[in-house]
Amino acid sequence: MGHNYVIVVLPETIIQILLIVIAIIGIGLIVWQWKNERRRKKAIESLEYVVTKYEQAYDRMFNGAE
Repeated sequence: MGHNYVIVVLPETIIQILLIVIAIIGIGLIVWQWKNERRRKKAIESLEYVVTKYEQAYDRMFNGAE
């Protein structure tokens, strides 16, 4: 009878462990995606900053030449 109890409890424990693992993986993926999004936004902002600086330099060059 004790043996049957172990067989009944084990699948529930495995399911609980799997659910916890799935939850951890899901949270990890959400955090990873969020970090990537932040990194991407920072990269775009940096690129926009550089492009703006180049545009200003070109404007000064062409306005100075006229």
